[in-house]
Amino acid sequence: IVGASAALMLAQKGRRVVLLERDFCGSHSSGVNYGGVRRQGRPLHQLPLSQRAHELWSDLPGLIGIDGEYVRSGHLKLARSHED
Repeated sequence: IVGASAALMLAQKGRRVVLLERDFCGSHSSGVNYGGVRRQGRPLHQLPLSQRAHELWSDLPGLIGIDGEYVRSGHLKLARSHED
């Protein structure tokens, strides 16, 4: 996701870019975890960046012309013991 994001931002600023992928675009961890949009369970210092990521992902149609199949949802953390 870092390479794709950098390429997108450079292209938007008028630079010519080439994005090379090792495999199918978005087929590894960057393509399935939505780039750290998660806000719960993060250290406080990461929240501003996570909030910005959430705003960007929420406006994918405006940013790249397609919805990117981003669906906002929550997540659940489970404790396996009283100590957890």
